[in-house]
Amino acid sequence: MKDRIIESCGKYINLHGVKRFTLDDIAKDLSIAKRTIYKYFKSKDELVSEFVNTSIKDNIENTIEAVNKENTLIDKINAALLSHHKYEIPLDILEEIEKHYPNDWKNIEEQRSFKLNIVRDLIKEGIETKELRSDINIEVLSLILERTTRAILEYNFLIESNLNINNAVKEIENILLYGILEKSKVD
Repeated sequence: MKDRIIESCGKYINLHGVKRFTLDDIAKDLSIAKRTIYKYFKSKDELVSEFVNTSIKDNIENTIEAVNKENTLIDKINAALLSHHKYEIPLDILEEIEKHYPNDWKNIEEQRSFKLNIVRDLIKEGIETKELRSDINIEVLSLILERTTRAILEYNFLIESNLNINNAVKEIENILLYGILEKSKVD
């Protein structure tokens, strides 16, 4: 039941944000009494925190699994940046969490750091194996990859640009790996 409550919480957070849904919404959604929710969670805030922490844990596990499945360096970097969790939290909801749940926001930031560290390690590995140039500033490249990937995950950007996530990732790869200059201008 606890997992079902968390899943319903995720649904309502995505629909209404972290402050506008109610425990009554969840009770009605699951056809349970509100007191059943209180058996598992002392308050709505505790439920939201559990939802956020479950989401983070799931994302970290999926990131590790996705990276380990891949064979090439580029695919591993993509997997680290784009692995998702079952509770996709839109950016506007993340802003609400940052504002209203600062402790949970710290955990989200730690998750981002975790992913960025994986990317840094993969870039270092790529430099050591000579798959990547040795004169690359790892910190700058890591930041570019992390921020660019976060930006393309914005639903409005994808719609306005007539892209899906896979197309957008391919464009990032193309620009980062091959640059923006015409080949004749590089020589």
